Amino acid sequence: MKFTAFLSGHLLLFLLSNWTKSVEGDNVDINTLARIINFIEQNYKRVHGGHPRQYATAINVQKYQCQPNFNPTQNNFLTQENAENVKNAITDETNALYQGAELIAAGTRKMKRYNMHSESLLLNPAGNSPMTKLLNKRKDGCSVFYTFESPCVDTCLNAKSPHNILKALENWKGHDGIKAFVFKNFWKFDTKKDLQTKFKQIVAHVPLYRCLSANECYACNGEGNTPIDKHCLPPPVTTTAMQ
Repeated sequence: MKFTAFLSGHLLLFLLSNWTKSVEGDNVDINTLARIINFIEQNYKRVHGGHPRQYATAINVQKYQCQPNFNPTQNNFLTQENAENVKNAITDETNALYQGAELIAAGTRKMKRYNMHSESLLLNPAGNSPMTKLLNKRKDGCSVFYTFESPCVDTCLNAKSPHNILKALENWKGHDGIKAFVFKNFWKFDTKKDLQTKFKQIVAHVPLYRCLSANECYACNGEGNTPIDKHCLPPPVTTTAMQ
């Protein structure tokens, strides 16, 4: 009886240990993620008139490139992509789309009545999008989606919008390997909206992060009943007392 209990206890510890390693192995290293986003910003950022403009990118790279101590450089990261080709493609608003070997990117595409958003260009149609094709190239690598400004509430995160990205995020959830959805700034029209609730729609499918520099990146959390981390939300609006 004691021997059986001893074996059972050790088996449980073994399973828990391996489960923990598996969970940890499926998470991006946040310091490496900060360096990756900084690399993207340094090389592929969409700029017009000297000012940064909205763009989004996604990568699907080898798993070790999202794990601790990896430092992306021109010589070891996304070496099949030409930075000038990427920037020229996403700056052209008639198409605004680049599809490479390990990276896809989009600016905003001018339509008759509106601009097609970067996130929608990369993630739709959900079952046959540029993101779908990118993920199919490497089944168990590290996939990171980065958008310069947070997905808009009224279109990208609105289930009733024909251009929403929610179904695409649901599909991405089923992909093996490390996953990270990252943004830097808040979409200017959404800073007073309920991003606590809206961002949870992303977290329901993939981990959400906010990266501001090569040394500053935050896990937004928000799984289950836990709140979205304050670093991933606009500062609360303060009202000054009337004089």
